Amino acid sequence: MSEPEIGDGLAAFADVVDPVAMAEMLNKLVRWPDPEAVARLPVWFPELARKMPLYKAGWMERATNKKRPKTEGNTSANTALTRTLNQSSKARPHWTCCHIWGNDDTSYASGHSEVNDPRYYSSPANMVLVPTPLKAITDFVPQFKIALRLTAYRLYGFLPDARTLPDRADAGDWMPIEWTEPAGPAVVRFGKVAETAMKRRVAQISDDLKLVGTAYPAGQVRETIGYWCARKPESLFDTIGGDV
Repeated sequence: MSEPEIGDGLAAFADVVDPVAMAEMLNKLVRWPDPEAVARLPVWFPELARKMPLYKAGWMERATNKKRPKTEGNTSANTALTRTLNQSSKARPHWTCCHIWGNDDTSYASGHSEVNDPRYYSSPANMVLVPTPLKAITDFVPQFKIALRLTAYRLYGFLPDARTLPDRADAGDWMPIEWTEPAGPAVVRFGKVAETAMKRRVAQISDDLKLVGTAYPAGQVRETIGYWCARKPESLFDTIGGDV
């Protein structure tokens, strides 16, 4: 006698979970950046996106690990969100940075993903912080992904190019009620820790743009900054001036 098939895990999850209760819990646990902080520095690492090659300081020599070239994983995006939330990585163990827009193909066969685009990879408008055990929900529950995307648009006006804003109805009961109310979701208020880190990051970008004869992707950086300056005027990128 053959064993019964286990079937699709996401369907099994949907059969037993209470989306209203889950939405209530997620509302309490998701950490959103302050729109003011996003406006101040809408992208942190315009020189990077996921899978891009990493270089040592000075951008002359590839970074390696056991003689193998290193590529960007999620480290810089994690740093960007952490600093925007006035935190350090050590001060918030067991929390995970999750992108709001990314690869919607759960088999990961598709090459299209905002995390591979420097305009969106390290933008805090495209990220939330969640307790690590809940990361799979932000990645694999389509209704909650829609709730996140609608709320990111509401908070930051953020919608990647070539994407369409989803319908509210498609989020179903996974949309927390608080995220639809006039006040919107609670955000982590912009503070001095974030402001200081932002100024240091912009100063580093300005210095790196002066590098000549290196692998630094100056053209990509200028294009990425220009993209965000058109959408978030009066950001800290204004201090770079003629370098962009």
